[in-house]
Amino acid sequence: MLGVNVKRGVATTLERVFNASGNQFDKLEVLWTGRTAGIIFDRGISYCNAKVIFPSIDETSQIPEHTFNNLIGYALHELGHAWFTDNKAWDRARDKHGKFVSNLINGLEDPRIERKVIESGRAPNSRALFENLLNSVLAKDGYVKPDDKQNIPFLLAVEGRRLNGYNISHASIVDDSPWAKHLHWALKKARVAPDTATIVKIAVELFKRIREQEEQGQAEQEQNGEGQPSDGQGEGQPSDGQGQPSDKPSDDGNPSDKPSDEQGDGEGKPSDGQPSDGDGQPSDEQGKGDGDEPSDGTGDGYSSEEYDGGREVEPSNFIEDELVKVSKSSDAVSNRPAVGKPRIETFHWR
Repeated sequence: MLGVNVKRGVATTLERVFNASGNQFDKLEVLWTGRTAGIIFDRGISYCNAKVIFPSIDETSQIPEHTFNNLIGYALHELGHAWFTDNKAWDRARDKHGKFVSNLINGLEDPRIERKVIESGRAPNSRALFENLLNSVLAKDGYVKPDDKQNIPFLLAVEGRRLNGYNISHASIVDDSPWAKHLHWALKKARVAPDTATIVKIAVELFKRIREQEEQGQAEQEQNGEGQPSDGQGEGQPSDGQGQPSDKPSDDGNPSDKPSDEQGDGEGKPSDGQPSDGDGQPSDEQGKGDGDEPSDGTGDGYSSEEYDGGREVEPSNFIEDELVKVSKSSDAVSNRPAVGKPRIETFHWR
């Protein structure tokens, strides 16, 4: 499929899906402007304007069909954020707790908004496209390890989609995780979460539980004389600090921090929305330690910097890597305008 036809096909498909949402809008733009993948949108009570951004491609290159399908799946995923993700509670949690908690939110929110897109019926084949995109990401980079705490957000994004009914190429690893009890709790809660604000509370509570479990384990090691050796080496050394980055959480991270407005500028979280803090919190019937309602995280003071460094939750980097194969070196110097989809005109002959 020629690159120029891919551009036209993506634009036409998204416009049809966007119109099916019933929102009024001034314009829907699909831009092929360099190396970034993401979305910028403006949503009001009765409208939703969106600008979907892709890396540039050579219009004369042959694009595989599976790549075209992944582009559509990615764009539908980003439109899902534009339709269903709210940001106020997410922003507060990221500012207070850092990038890892933001990634936990992203890992739980992605399956929720994809499920909402599927249930909306706006794109009848969206489930198959989402499933193919996820399996393409896993085929490229594999799955994560169940005991890798930095990649808990990615694990949640995969396992949450498994609960959506996707056929995933890798078996579940939740039960093999040291935090299995807490992950099951979070996934169960997120499965019935009505909005982003509830997802935020679940993510903050999950982080607190993971942190408390690790602190308890360290305390038990110290009581048993199994603490960290003074030279920082040896078998008793806890691994909590591995991969600890030195930078503070900021607004210029990668799209895994949050889905959308920043993603269009190299980031990924929607730019607006009015979450209903605390409304619709799901109940829990699990045993002691699992039955607490998620808190809003406004007093625990936990920081998540030492957990940063895992894989990106959003598939933006995957899309960028796929399209770099069909880009031109000139794109690094100057972005080329996209060819718009053709317009059909009616001529009246006299």
